[in-house]
Order: sequence, then C-alpha cells, then structure tokens
Amino acid sequence: MKKIIIIVLMVTLLNLSVYAEDTTLDTSQVETSVTINGDYLYSDTHHMLNGDTVFVVGKYLIEAFGGRIQWNPDEQIMRVLLDGDIIDFTIGSKTVYINETAYELNKAPYIKDGRTMIPLKFVSDIFECDVEWIQETYTVKITKEGLQLPENLKVERSYTDEDLYWLSKITTVESGEQSFEMALAIANTVVNRMKDYRFPNTIHDVIFQIDTYVQFPPAHKSSFADKEAGYLSRIAAKKALEGINNIGYSLYFNNAPFRSKSEDLIRIIDGEYFYE
Repeated sequence: MKKIIIIVLMVTLLNLSVYAEDTTLDTSQVETSVTINGDYLYSDTHHMLNGDTVFVVGKYLIEAFGGRIQWNPDEQIMRVLLDGDIIDFTIGSKTVYINETAYELNKAPYIKDGRTMIPLKFVSDIFECDVEWIQETYTVKITKEGLQLPENLKVERSYTDEDLYWLSKITTVESGEQSFEMALAIANTVVNRMKDYRFPNTIHDVIFQIDTYVQFPPAHKSSFADKEAGYLSRIAAKKALEGINNIGYSLYFNNAPFRSKSEDLIRIIDGEYFYE
C-alpha cells in the first residue's frame, strides 16, 4: 500500500504542470531536478515546482522503480503496474484507484508536453523511499536502499550546484532583485558567456574574470563573499541553467548605453541595456 500511495503522489505532481502554458517568467513554477540515490533522473520534460507542490514526470520515475505504464487515450487514464498492484490515475481527477479501491489525491494529475505529471508528496509512501526537498537548488533527493537506477534513465546534468550557487549570487547583486525579468536576463547573460569560447567555461570563472577590465565589479568586493542570494535570483539562475532564456544571445549588460555597441542592442529591461 505504501508503494501505491507514493505513485499517486508522483502522478499528481507530474500532472499539475500541464496547466501552465508559459512558465518562462512565472516564479511560482520552477524547473526541478530529481536524483535517485545520487544519480540524476532523465526526463524529456522538466519536473516542476508548482506553487507549494513538486510535480515529477510519472513515466520515468515509475520506470526507475521497476513499474510499467499503460495509457488509455480515450478515457485519459494512466494505469501503473507495480509489484502486483494496479493504480489508475485519471487526468484532471483527484480520485485514484488502487486495486479498484478509490483514494483521494490533494492535486489532480495533468499533462505537460505529452507527459503525465504527478505530485511528489506521495512518492515516499508508494515506493517506500526517503524523499528530501532541497530548496536552495530546487532538487528532489530520493533515496532507496538497494535501488539501482538503470543506465538509460541516468543523465549528466549540464551544470553543478556550485554553478547555481555563484550564478544566484551574481544575479542578486547585479539585478538588485528589481524584477524577475531583469534577473533572468542577467543570469542568461552569464550562462551565455560560459558557453561562448571567448569566455571562461565555468560560471565561477566567468564571474571573476579580469580581461583588460574587471568584468563583474561586485564580485570583487569584500561583501560579495557573504552575500546571500535573493529569492528571485535563485529562481532566475535555476531557470537560466535549465535553458529558459528571455534575452537571446546577450553577452553584455550595463546600466547605461554602450555607444560602440548600439547596433548590438537586444533589449532594455528596467533601465539595463543588454547587448550581443
């Protein structure tokens, strides 16, 4: 029964993300990482924090625990087969059937990018595992003794927690938390530099780079070491590292226009000029 409850929670989390048409500038919805025994779980759709509920992609989570999924497109029912149990989730309904017995979920499953999203709060009970939410990195840490994540479900994340840490800090001081749109644009500018061959290839080295000029002056102040990342900047950094981009291939920004780069201007956000 514990395994069944966990699956129900997972399905609910996954389904909630379906209702968001555009989460780019929505701070209530944040792309989330999921690890199982230290390995990052593969998914072709982002796991999401929606408000106060984490939703995960049901397909890959259930497969990670050895289960199978059957999909009924006419009735919008996702059937989970796991360790002899049959769990039926209906998209948009809080009622889930476990071996034909009805139970109520706190959130209804939903579809996002063709994937069923389920709420994570039931995962620990259904799969008899420990689940920890790490707010600083927007990561769900799942631990279950003896479980080996299949190789095809493992993924190497393109960034580290250290990248997220430094990016959140520099975004906080450079944006002043004036707006989320500005914070996201600054975070993406730093990420763009990391990916560009003309700049260092880590977030840390991009931030502390000195190339003729100090690139990010706030990072070289003594107060920067103790600076706490702001709420908007942590979300902006996570989204930027997950590929959510609102500023294109911006490589420079300044609170005054660059006369020499007038043709490269991309946008002006809250008085900040962003350039290619």
